[in-house]
Amino acid sequence: MPRTAPVDEATDTPTERALHCADALSRAAAEAARQHERLGRCLELGCSDAEAQHLAEVTALCDAHLDAMTASYETSANSAAEAKDQPWWHAANALWHASREYGRRHAGSDRVSRLLGKHSKEKLTELTMEYELERSALMALKQATVAFRATRPAAD
Repeated sequence: MPRTAPVDEATDTPTERALHCADALSRAAAEAARQHERLGRCLELGCSDAEAQHLAEVTALCDAHLDAMTASYETSANSAAEAKDQPWWHAANALWHASREYGRRHAGSDRVSRLLGKHSKEKLTELTMEYELERSALMALKQATVAFRATRPAAD
């Protein structure tokens, strides 16, 4: 299985750092999406409360990792202007945008579900819409991950 070169932040060029961060972002996005799907499948199957709680914690950890890798890529990409001509650049930026949008939508659905308290019919409609937008953002994240990996198969 091909591997990316070891990361040596002291000697890497800004483009190499951005590429390493893009690879890490891709892996984090793929894992976050996988864990969300896993949690969803388990909930559909009617798993125990303990299993659901543990899977939710793993999923939250993957989301936090995705947030960190999104910020890391943003920082490294901003200092790698010469990378804009690289074939992976646009796919990495699309992945970055999808990651940011997913994080925004995920935070929004969490916020709405906490604030709603008692769920009237109207509030449940709002909550359903927020979850649908989050699901759509997750699908866009998966598509952006696939597109990036088409330009960087060694990123796995």
